[in-house]
Amino acid sequence: MLKNRAEFENFSGKTANAIKQDFHAKVFLMTLCAACAHSIEDRVVEEYKADQNRKFDQKINRTNALSMTQDILIGAFLRNQFEKAIEAFDKVVAETREIIRPGRSNPRKQRPKKPYSINYKRL
Repeated sequence: MLKNRAEFENFSGKTANAIKQDFHAKVFLMTLCAACAHSIEDRVVEEYKADQNRKFDQKINRTNALSMTQDILIGAFLRNQFEKAIEAFDKVVAETREIIRPGRSNPRKQRPKKPYSINYKRL
């Protein structure tokens, strides 16, 4: 799922060096996101097990975690405020949870994706 969210097939440049840099940056981003989100997910599972009033399991929203990692990393590296950035990441990701509802599956309409234009990609 995260491979789809990271958009591995869309690159910001056309040269071999630009594609290589994009690929390694996305792999680094996904690895950092997974490392930070793993401890938060363990905490969410423990909170769920402690509260018997909840009907369904919960998990963190990984798509939101990936997006927050991108946003927080910029400030962390530019301002050298890693502790504040990690605390903000933990807080936001722990608060955005998804409920796991068993047996719930809706068929989706398959639409072809439009290719990204190089000029209009997210930075």
